[in-house]
Amino acid sequence: MITEGELQGLAHAGTKEAISKIEKYLQTEEDVEKRAYAELALEECELFYYQPMSEKEEEEFTLCELIRRKEDEIMNLMLEKERVNSRFEKLALEEKVHKKVLAVHKNKKNDWKDNNLADFLARDEDELKQVQSDLAYVEAWVAEARKMITTERYKKMPARHLEHFDFNFGEKFSKDEKDLYDDNCDCCDEPPF
Repeated sequence: MITEGELQGLAHAGTKEAISKIEKYLQTEEDVEKRAYAELALEECELFYYQPMSEKEEEEFTLCELIRRKEDEIMNLMLEKERVNSRFEKLALEEKVHKKVLAVHKNKKNDWKDNNLADFLARDEDELKQVQSDLAYVEAWVAEARKMITTERYKKMPARHLEHFDFNFGEKFSKDEKDLYDDNCDCCDEPPF
């Protein structure tokens, strides 16, 4: 049992040990309000713990965000690969049936030969190769980027921690990101990302 005061002390400690104690507390605490307070304490503790203390750490901290983004890209590419592969398999099956239809209905071969399935199969095969190539590159990029992180506490920093920071990098916002920004909000001049 940890009191609110102790949670606050752990939050301000900003150490690996404090994070561990708060996480253990969260695993056992059942009271919703106490859990909510502990989650806030964990966020604050992580804020202190992961705060960059040098130019090198600042660079590695930013690299962690770039890795997080690339990992999101990997997930999207894997979904895209699965989607294209499924479509390719469906078209291959359709092509197989089409050939059987033409073999059975030889008198209709000229009428039914132009169904474009072969073109669609070739397109999907090319798209699948490109997605696989893109996926391999991004995975290699992440592997190399991870090797560049030498600050021990950044090697296993939770991705959720990075969500609290503005890593805009001067990029334009996607429609989805713009939808998250409340234009009527007077608390800031720019979207929080």
